[in-house]
Amino acid sequence: MINSQQHSRSLVLLFVFQGVVCAFNLLEGLYPSGYLITPVFTLLYGPLVYFYTLSITTQTEQKINTLLLHALPAICAVFFTRYTQTIIFIGTVSQLTYFYCSYRYLSAYHNSLMQQRSDAETLKMKWLLKALLIFGVIVVFDLLRMNVQTITPIDLKMHWYLLNEILLLIMFSFLLFHTVKKTYQSQDTQELSSETSIAPSSNDALNTEIFSNIEQIVKTQLLYQQPRLTLTDLANHLGINSKDISSAINSSTGLNFCEYINRHRVHHVQTQLDNSSANSLGTKFSLIELAFEAGFNSKSTFNAVFKKETGLTPSQYKKKATQNGA
Repeated sequence: MINSQQHSRSLVLLFVFQGVVCAFNLLEGLYPSGYLITPVFTLLYGPLVYFYTLSITTQTEQKINTLLLHALPAICAVFFTRYTQTIIFIGTVSQLTYFYCSYRYLSAYHNSLMQQRSDAETLKMKWLLKALLIFGVIVVFDLLRMNVQTITPIDLKMHWYLLNEILLLIMFSFLLFHTVKKTYQSQDTQELSSETSIAPSSNDALNTEIFSNIEQIVKTQLLYQQPRLTLTDLANHLGINSKDISSAINSSTGLNFCEYINRHRVHHVQTQLDNSSANSLGTKFSLIELAFEAGFNSKSTFNAVFKKETGLTPSQYKKKATQNGA
């Protein structure tokens, strides 16, 4: 199922890899020969997770030869397996380094989303950031396990290994769930620009003029009500380069594109609530209906953004507005 989607095929490699590791661990336990191959796998785990991170955040399929290039240290390590503890230590450092690189890449991806899409908050993969952190903790504990196993009682050794495999199974299932969820979400995500941040132009007069045009068209045409409005869409409406638009917004408001559009959405909801209360008619629509009308496409995003902008939850603001209008 997941192999049919190019952005999720790397997860298949992770599952296959973990299966191979378990098989080799079993064989080495049943037929001990003094020659261990499993420590080499510690040099492959990091590249595979990094490969998965790249694949899940882009519409471009990752080339297998790129992964093979990252696998070269593991291939070379096959000839030095007698230095077991050294390989394990290098493998652990390698994994933590790749996890950190994955975290940095994912953070840059999120920054690009915020600069270019108004629905960025719902597209962020915070679940993957959490997974990378947990994987790092598992790796550190696994390093401890492998370094003390020569002095560890056999029962404790077996239970520790079992616990480690259960944790990995849970994490792989977690990745599988979110990968499938991402596959079936109707996200018309466009390929993001390589620009992760755009420095504001030093031409203040030009930025002010462009921003004035942006404000006018966003308000008069209610563009913020489009849930998936992008920087490119706004550029097409104005006939202005998207980088200039981003620079004008950043310079004039101190906000990125997503934050700017969400601010208009919050103001729209506030206006609806204030007007309803002032007329003593109560709110004609529920809060979530007002949120969707304003352009939000997620209840959790609406609640988080609204509280960030106003200091109150939507329910608290509604109650306050009702009391003021009474």
